[in-house]
Amino acid sequence: ARGTAPRGARIGRARASPGRIGTAPAVSSTSAPRWRVVVVRAARVGTERSSSSSSSSSDAPDATGVSRRAALAGKGLFTLGEAFIFLWATEGATRPKSPATADLAPFSPAWLSSILYTETNPDAKASAKAALLLGEALQAEGKHAEAIGKFEEVYALAPTEYKMCQRAGLLTAVSYKAMSTRLGDDYDKKANDAKQVVWWWGRGTRWPGWYIVAYLSARNVWFETREDPVGAFTTTEGLAVLVPIWLGLLYALVAFGIPDY
Repeated sequence: ARGTAPRGARIGRARASPGRIGTAPAVSSTSAPRWRVVVVRAARVGTERSSSSSSSSSDAPDATGVSRRAALAGKGLFTLGEAFIFLWATEGATRPKSPATADLAPFSPAWLSSILYTETNPDAKASAKAALLLGEALQAEGKHAEAIGKFEEVYALAPTEYKMCQRAGLLTAVSYKAMSTRLGDDYDKKANDAKQVVWWWGRGTRWPGWYIVAYLSARNVWFETREDPVGAFTTTEGLAVLVPIWLGLLYALVAFGIPDY
């Protein structure tokens, strides 16, 4: 008689195959061969990690720490650049030339102090304003060459009065443009140069974008040094930091002509 296997058991001929363990069928001399139940279990084959891989994984945090510190250092330098270096360098390189700053070495103490706003002597300021008004009158009469001479006096008399110098520079461009006879001639080029002086000078310490980016960069560095995710702006931060920054920029806009339009 043939044997019966329990329900659910896998019955079959034993085969020699990799990963399986089985036995050959039992053969009896007096009866037909009976097939035995063969239980196959999956063997899990693996290899142990070498000591070199484990040591390299233990070194991973150190490598991550170095790269993180380098990233924080780079962000810190970028913050300093946005707050001081970039805008002061732009200011010093693009402000109108004046006798008081012509011989100063870049980034020397005297050069740095000259970039800060200083009050203009009242008499010099009055003379600069008179020259500006006279230049406007000459320009209205069509005497553009004489008008340009008066506008240039404004830069010489009051080089730190940005609003007055800005007005003189834009009017200088208007007079050069009126003297131009064709696109691209010398007067046309001088008109563009006069406008560029005003535009680039306004992108120095007078440009609020530097300070906004510097604050956002410093905020990012602050959170990362504390190993916290950069959080959302809170009401306290808005009232204590953001509102004073915007009010300060608005005051500077009205008082010193930021930006140049």
